[in-house]
Amino acid sequence: MFKNKHIIVAMIVAPILAVIAYLATDSLVGEKPHKAEAGKSYSLVALPNCRYPSGHCTLKNAEFSIDLKVGQAGVNRMTLSLESKHPLQGVKAALVATEQESGEPADLVATDDTALHWTVDLSGDHSELSRLRLVVAAADSFYYGETGLAFIDYQTSFGEDFRH
Repeated sequence: MFKNKHIIVAMIVAPILAVIAYLATDSLVGEKPHKAEAGKSYSLVALPNCRYPSGHCTLKNAEFSIDLKVGQAGVNRMTLSLESKHPLQGVKAALVATEQESGEPADLVATDDTALHWTVDLSGDHSELSRLRLVVAAADSFYYGETGLAFIDYQTSFGEDFRH
């Protein structure tokens, strides 16, 4: 079977051409990273730690990211804490029971002068189907994101708290 030189050359050249075609297509039609422009809005993507009971959630777009932590403030009430590496101009959050619901947004309050730490008390049902929606203003741009509430409880299978 492998005595034919054409088959041997084809088996060597085909994977090389496939990789070259993949890289060429990505460079031609792929989205080029660019700096956030003032007045435009950009979506934030929930990282994998938002899907598991990790105790915190990270929403990210390129180098801009925010970390969320939730504490219980009573029955159907929770305290949302937000931390950013970039100074923020303002933050709004809404807790909604279903994806079709819009929810009433609440303004987060900066806890220090650096505008890196923000907090708010949210009321409403926080079941597994509930969603948390955020809008963040930074450097005259808007960032918006949505995540489920699976991350609000911190659990490990070892029975120890590994948070620092």
